[in-house]
Amino acid sequence: MAKLKSDLLDDLTIKAFKYGDKPNPMRDGKGLALLAHENGSKYFQLRTTLNGKRKLIQLGVYPMLSLSDAREMARNMQKQVKIEHIDPVVASKLAKLKSADDADKTFKTVAQDWIEVKARDLAPSTLLKIKQTFNANVYGMLGNIPINEIDNLLVRKCLLVMQKRGALEIMEKTRGWIKSVFDFALSDNIISENPIPLKDVRLHKHVGEKFPRLKSTLDAGKLLRNLSEYAGSLEVSTCVYLHMHFAQRPSEVRCAKWVEFDLDKAIWTLPLEQAKSRKYMSKSHTVMLSKQVLNALKELREYTRHTPYLFASRVPSKPLSEATIRKCFRAVFTDYHIVPHGCRHFFSTQANESALFRKDVIEAFLSHSDKDQIRETYNEATYDKERRELAQWWSDQLDIARDGAKVLSFKQA
Repeated sequence: MAKLKSDLLDDLTIKAFKYGDKPNPMRDGKGLALLAHENGSKYFQLRTTLNGKRKLIQLGVYPMLSLSDAREMARNMQKQVKIEHIDPVVASKLAKLKSADDADKTFKTVAQDWIEVKARDLAPSTLLKIKQTFNANVYGMLGNIPINEIDNLLVRKCLLVMQKRGALEIMEKTRGWIKSVFDFALSDNIISENPIPLKDVRLHKHVGEKFPRLKSTLDAGKLLRNLSEYAGSLEVSTCVYLHMHFAQRPSEVRCAKWVEFDLDKAIWTLPLEQAKSRKYMSKSHTVMLSKQVLNALKELREYTRHTPYLFASRVPSKPLSEATIRKCFRAVFTDYHIVPHGCRHFFSTQANESALFRKDVIEAFLSHSDKDQIRETYNEATYDKERRELAQWWSDQLDIARDGAKVLSFKQA
C-alpha cells in the first residue's frame, strides 16, 4: 500500500530521527528508507527485488545526499531494476571501470594501436612518416588527453600550428591520419562518434602540383648531364641515376638491399612486405634491369657491397635519407621544382606517348594494382618479356636524351 503524503519523510523528521528510535529504518515509500547508526550517522537505502531476490542498495549519507536527491536516485534505480532488469550496483561498478579504462585510452595509446594494425596494409616508409609526424606535431598537444575528451577545436588548434609555419601538405595528411585514428576508436567503442568533420573551412587547403616532374626529354637530358658532373658521393648520384631508370617508388629505390638483386639474371625482386600495394598482391614485384642499370649497379657494388643497402648513409646500417636525394635533385636540375616520385610520372607519360607498349605492360612495370578488382583477382600475367623490353627501351631513351645535346670537339685543320 502506498504511503500517504503526510507519512513521507521530511528534513525536520530526519534531523530529529536518531539511533534507537522505532521504526529503524524509517520508510519514505517506493523502497526508499533512512537508517540511523549508533555513531549518529544516517544512511539512505533502497530496498528492491531483482529476479525474485531481495536486494538492498546503499545510496549515501544524509545530509551529503539530500532527501530530494535520494528520491531521484531511488526512482532511477527502481526503473533499472523493474523495467530494464539491470542491477544498479553492478552497472555502477562497470561504469567506474569503464571510466578508468577511458582515462587510459589517450590519443597516443589509441594511435599506436591504430599504427600497429595499419602496418598490415601500409609500406614501412609510410608508417615511419606517420610515426615521425605524430611525434613531432601531434602527441605534444593531444597525446596524453583521453581520446573521448578531444573535440575538433582541439584538433584544429594542433593543426593550426602546422599551418602557421606553412606546412600545408603534411597538415592535410596529418588531419586525415588523425581522423582515421578516431574512426579506429569508434570501431572499438572507445568513443561514440568521430568529432572530426569531413571538412574544416578554417584550415587552409594545400594547392600544388602532385609530384612535380620533368616536362620534356630535353630537360631529362640536362638533368643527366649535370648529374655526371655532380660533386657529391657516388651513392647519392647513382641513386638519382637509378631513380630515372627504374621509375619505381622513391622509398623502394632508396631502401633497396643487395640481397634483393640477381645481377646474373638481371632482376630486382622487391619483398612483398615492402611493396606499397602489397594488400592487393599475392607475390613479390620484380623489376627488369637494363644493360645501363646493370653497369651502374656493378660499379656501385665495388663501393657498398659490404653494407646491406645499395645506397648506405654514413651509418652503414641505414640507407640514405629522403632529404639527401631530394637535395641532389635540386642541385642537378635548377630550372624548376621536381621530386623523386616525379620520375615515375615522367616515365609513364613517355612510355604511353610512344605507343610502343601496351597499357597493361606499363602499369605492371610501375607495379600499379588494377582498379578492376575482379580482373585483378583473375589476371596473373606478369608480362616479363615485354617489361624487359620496356626497361631497355627506357634506358636507351634516357641515353639518347643525355647525349643528344652533347657538344662534340673537332680538331682544327
